Formats: sequence, C-alpha cells, structure tokens
Amino acid sequence: MQKKVIVIIGAGVAGLSAGIYAEQHGFHAVLLEKNPSVGGMCTGWYRNGYYIDGCVHWLTGTKEGTYLNEMWKNLDVFKSQDDLLYLPSWGSYEYQGQKVTLWADTYRAEKEWKELSPVDSKMIHKFFKMVRDFTTIELPLDLPLSLIPIHRKLKLGFDVLKVWPSYLRTMSMSCEEFANKFKSPVIRFALNKCQPGEGNLFSMLYSYATIVNGDGGVPRGGSKPMVERMKDKFISLGGTLKLNANVESIIIEKDTAKGVILSDGENIRGDAVVSCLDVNYTLKKLLRDQYRLPSFEKRFKNPKLNVSPSCVLLSFSVREDSNISTPYSFDVEPFDVGGISINHITVRNYSYDKTFTRNGRTVMTVLIDQSTKEYPFWRELAKEKEAYRAYKNNIGKAVKERIEKHFAILKDDIELLDIATPHTFNRYVNTSNGVYMSFFFLKKGGMYAHSGLLKGLKNFYLSGQWLQGPGGLPIAMTQGKFAIQRICKKEKLSFVFSPSLKKKKA
Repeated sequence: MQKKVIVIIGAGVAGLSAGIYAEQHGFHAVLLEKNPSVGGMCTGWYRNGYYIDGCVHWLTGTKEGTYLNEMWKNLDVFKSQDDLLYLPSWGSYEYQGQKVTLWADTYRAEKEWKELSPVDSKMIHKFFKMVRDFTTIELPLDLPLSLIPIHRKLKLGFDVLKVWPSYLRTMSMSCEEFANKFKSPVIRFALNKCQPGEGNLFSMLYSYATIVNGDGGVPRGGSKPMVERMKDKFISLGGTLKLNANVESIIIEKDTAKGVILSDGENIRGDAVVSCLDVNYTLKKLLRDQYRLPSFEKRFKNPKLNVSPSCVLLSFSVREDSNISTPYSFDVEPFDVGGISINHITVRNYSYDKTFTRNGRTVMTVLIDQSTKEYPFWRELAKEKEAYRAYKNNIGKAVKERIEKHFAILKDDIELLDIATPHTFNRYVNTSNGVYMSFFFLKKGGMYAHSGLLKGLKNFYLSGQWLQGPGGLPIAMTQGKFAIQRICKKEKLSFVFSPSLKKKKA
C-alpha cells in the first residue's frame, strides 16, 4: 500500500520531530529546509576555527523517567544519560562587589543568601520554597491538551493544587516586583537578571526548578550535533530531506492543502502539509493572508504589549583556564544597544565541554537582551550595510572593554569572534521581529496554547514553538509530535508514544 505523504516546512526541532514521528507511524515525510543545514534556531556555526552554539543553554527534559526524557531519546537528541552534562548552578550574579549563586542545590544557595542578607531571611526562604514546590510538577507535554485523558488532567490538577498558593502568586507577579521585596541589592539584581528580558515570576521559578530537579542538563556538543542526530534518525527511517528548498507558497485546492511551491518553481505534492515556521510568516507569506487566526494576529499586531525575546549574541575566544564560572552576570557602566540602556553583562563560558575548546582556548558568549520592541531599530539599521557593520563593531568593542575591566585575567587576551543580531535571526529563519522564542509570560499575559488547525483549511497543520507559550525547544519538539498525533487521529490510526522505546500507547 502506498504511504500517504506529509510535507513538512522547516527542518528545525519541530520539523525534525514531526518528520520522525510521521515516519514511525506509516507516513512518508518530505522535510523542506531553506537553509543548507537543519536546525532552524537550534544551530551552531564556526568562526576562526571555533564552534559557537547559537541556542542550547540547558535542555528541559533530561531527567530520566519523565515523558520529555523519553521523547528526546526517541528522537536521538541524546541516546543515554551519559550524553548529558549538568552544571552546578543556574548562574552567579555579582553587583557592587557582592555575589550570589543560584546553585542547583537550593539548600546550599538558601544558606549562603541568608548569611549574606539576614534581614531578607524570610523572603529568601519563601523564594527557595517556591522553587522546590515547582520541582514537583511535570507538565503534560506528551499529548495535545484536547487529547489528554481525564485521569491525567485530574492528576495535573491535584499536583498544581498542592502548590496552588505559589502558582497563584507567581503567575500574576513580575520578576521585578518580587525582587523589590528584598533589601539586598545583589539579590534584587540576581532575581531581575537570571531570566533574559521580561517575564513573570512563574516562568523564572519554573526554569530554575528544572535545574534544581536535575531536569536541565546540556547535551554534549550543544545544538549542532543534537539536530544532526535528529536528522540522521529521520533519514534512517526513510524520510526525504531537501535542503536549500525555500517554500514560496502552499498549494490550496478547494480549501484543502495539497502541497507547496518552492521558490525555484518546483511543486511538491502531499496528502497533508505541516508548517513549522513562525506563525505570522506562515499566515502572511505562505498562505497569502487568505486564512485568519485572530488570536495570533492580535498578538503580532501589537508587539509592544505582546513581547517576545531577542538578543545580540556576541562570541569571544578566551583562555580555557580562565576559571570564570558560567553563567556569570555582573553590573557594568551602561551602554546603548538598540535604543535601550544595558547595565549588566552575562558571560557564558563553554570550557565545561571540550567541543568548544581549541589550542588551550574556549568560547565565551554574551547575550544582550533585545525584544520585539527594539526590532524596528535593527530593521532600519540593516538597510545600510556599512552603518550596520559599524554599529555591531561598536557593540563588540564596548562589551570587550567591560569584560576586560571586570576580569583582570582576560586583559588583552580576549578575541571577538562573531556578533549575531535580531536582523540575523530574521534573515536566517524568517522569524517575526527577529526573535528567538515565542511570547513572554508577562505579568498579565498568562499561558496560551493553540491546536494548530486553521478554520476553513483542510489537511493543513501549524506546528512549532509559537503554538504554546513560552516556546523554546521542548515546546517545539512536542508541537511537531502533536501535529502527527492530530493527523493520526484524522486518519483513525493509533499513535504510539515512543515507538523505539516502550511501545507505550498515548
């Protein structure tokens, strides 16, 4: 019997996930990627012989025995726990000469913080208790919300109920509001800077809780080897991968998706189409604005209220034995980037993984916060290539000077390798406003999720991190899987949770 064909647009984590699950469930997947390599935002590149990771800082789902862990293993992201590295903390934060660390061991961190600021003891205990509370909740990311059985929903409700005061308090509070309850300036600094950009307290606490819970390891080699393993798994199952295949539009006949047209004119037909790209790009560009999705259009039309994170990512080479912990954040003399004042720098030293070392030196990156609100600046600047290049060089010089001033060991011994900007992200993956993740959970934003289905368009499925806040790699991976689950349901086929592992029915 001839297999039904699923055309998947975008070979990022969502697309690779969808492709693998499609092949495992009797379909033939044709995966299309506009770039010469897979990965989308989950990528890495080389500069001056050094490997730079453009994505993974930690990966939620590395704790053995969890649903996410089994899904990552099914995709060959890592094949065993030996393929993972665990850092001792979520970062150290120095302000005006004082330092605090968000240790994975929260009892150690709590003790150190109380010794530093006895006057904040009560608030410090409350903070770490909330972190420990959130280590008990495993989000149901193995199934779309509409397909979660009632007993699982009841269990999740019971788990949340046990920590309801912490959940309720943090969902409606910003990190800044919470930080201001502390007397210690360095603790206020740490709680404001440990999460890039804006966001509510819940998202920060939950992220830290994954590190505390042993659920936030780092795949050895970082992003590039991780997605290459996914690619190899997809191809080994019989999937078709076409690189340098830029999709121009989606073929629609009688309100039914029938395939895609590439920019070179080639038509690729299929029985279903899954777009794993930015939702806004898919609606406006690929679907020619013919099908509406009001809930997303409202968000994209008002980027100042519906904020997504972007950044300027600078990469340096430094001495491998510089012994700078990672990540490490410190206050600096303010400087302007994208029209906003930057008063701190966070360095990430990759000496913990030999993939990033070369001739006794290693890679160190600096991520400077930007967002949808700053993107108009970058969009206009990039139109003038010389001005754009000069502006990037000035940022590199400003950051380099501040790092050398703070770390004496790096004086005259730090080399700038690369600078990526929001314009880089937009150019590389067609992401709206040059962002790298979906919408923040703001103070009043709350969680959101979408089915990926468009009213009036058959055999078409949206997928990727935009469909469930706050985005990121686990959401991208699960949404790719969800698209295939929905197709299986439509075709009246059973879906197996992890075919290569437990043969466990979902």
